[in-house]
Amino acid sequence: MRRPLISFQNFSFTYSDQKEPTLEELNVTIYEGEKILVLGPSGSGKTTFARCLTGVLPSEENGDASGNILFHHQVDQTVAPFEDFLPNEMKLVKNSLIPHADQMGKFGLKQQVPFRTAEDLKKMDNWHDFLKKRPYLKRSFMKLSEQQLGDITMAGISLDGKPLILFDEPLANLDPSSGDLAMKFIEDLHRVSDTTVIIIEHRLEDVLAQPIDRILLFSGGRIIADATPEEILRTEILSDIGIREPLYITAMRYAGVDLDNVRELANVKKVNGPQLKEQMESWLNYLPQFRYPDYDEVLLELDGLSFKYPWNDEDIVDGAFLRIYKGEMISLVGANGAGKSTLSRLMTGEEKPQSGRIYWKGHEVSDIDADEAENYVGYVPQNPKDSLSQETVYAEIALKLRQRNMGEEEIEKKVDEVAKVCGLQYIKDLPLSMLSFGQLKRVSIAAVLALDPELIILDEPAAGQDFSHYKDIMHFLQQIHQNGVTVVIVTHDMHLMLEYTRRAVVMAKGKIVADTSSAFVLINPRLIQIASLKETTLFTFANQIGMTDPYSFTEKFVYYDRAARLF
Repeated sequence: MRRPLISFQNFSFTYSDQKEPTLEELNVTIYEGEKILVLGPSGSGKTTFARCLTGVLPSEENGDASGNILFHHQVDQTVAPFEDFLPNEMKLVKNSLIPHADQMGKFGLKQQVPFRTAEDLKKMDNWHDFLKKRPYLKRSFMKLSEQQLGDITMAGISLDGKPLILFDEPLANLDPSSGDLAMKFIEDLHRVSDTTVIIIEHRLEDVLAQPIDRILLFSGGRIIADATPEEILRTEILSDIGIREPLYITAMRYAGVDLDNVRELANVKKVNGPQLKEQMESWLNYLPQFRYPDYDEVLLELDGLSFKYPWNDEDIVDGAFLRIYKGEMISLVGANGAGKSTLSRLMTGEEKPQSGRIYWKGHEVSDIDADEAENYVGYVPQNPKDSLSQETVYAEIALKLRQRNMGEEEIEKKVDEVAKVCGLQYIKDLPLSMLSFGQLKRVSIAAVLALDPELIILDEPAAGQDFSHYKDIMHFLQQIHQNGVTVVIVTHDMHLMLEYTRRAVVMAKGKIVADTSSAFVLINPRLIQIASLKETTLFTFANQIGMTDPYSFTEKFVYYDRAARLF
């Protein structure tokens, strides 16, 4: 019989600076040893729920609460009893809630969420003790590099000696292969110990690569579904609230498959059902062969580009040859540290190549600085705080327009236009210090889009966005692309690459190792291995059910789905 660990009973919570509750009438129990995915769009209450789980909230200083949170077997207490555990994390956070001068930055507190990085956890002796008692788990843990660990945030508490670990978007900054390693580590942690695991993550398909006991689906501060992955995937509740379901599930819906008859729906490596192959083959044969536009005008050309920073022994970009054609929309993909962001900075003039040449419309521009280059190339960095400098959203978007001596009336019109596209129209007068990371990301994109560049390079444009905002941003990028703007997307998101770009440029260890179709990248074992990518579940699904031409299925689905989402 399962033993309850934490229970929420008619629990509601409202932050002190808000009128509407962030969490409303939650009734849910977390049981010992469960592995739970907390899923929902941005602003649905997931992070606040996590803070309540780990005892950081509720507090008198931060808001009002009603109902109860019971920490079994401490039913008479309203806060978690913190014990010595890997790393007794919340005690550390509680001690740092009052800001010190050195914690304050341009965008407010440097740490605004109750999680420390996994790198901090790794340095703690009790974390090592925890792993030392579980040799198999330690081997799995050590497969993750220092950088990968630093990109994962987690928090932990112990209730009566029963550990609970919460991972907050552990895949957000990881390439596909590293994300797989992270999920395998979390699965090992859950399987070989008595740990209860809670995962908050947008990348549903990647999380489902390992078993999940339950999904808690949040929307508008409420839990609207509490069920197994199989039960949730059989419904359309995910698309109803703007969450992207696994692509192979969408393919079956397009083909008219009755999902109630499909077995192992949540496991792409085991999924099957009566006549499933025949239904999918019939749908595939119905789809036309798509024709691709030809691009022949070279916009930007890299000729043998090499670059390294003074502290590097080897080139970060090593002999890059690349042609980007006017009107294209392409992806630049590869592992963390492959050189993608550095190559982008070379194309925008922020860094100068040590060797090789850069041509813009046939004219060499290798020595043009970043200020001059922004007249034709716009760059949106992965971290928005690297580019934002103004006090308010409006001022940030208007900054470069004012530097171009544009009239205030025209500036206001342009700011309103891009703010609406990027979902910022209702917060354009707010200070940047009040915005979330995802909102800051949209501000940085809007500031570049306002300049109408001929070529725009976006480093992880959808990182940290829920599916609704992801679609909004990508729809806008499609619009400007259709108007003739060339778009280069630097991304770890293989869905984005498949859905929005026909061509993919693959980097590994500073070299461009492939320049081919997006679909081919994710079915080629060699490219997947050397670039730390991951086979698309469309291809895995097609092979699992025995389809005749998995590659054709993958490619045709991508273009059918792209067309379907336009209507």
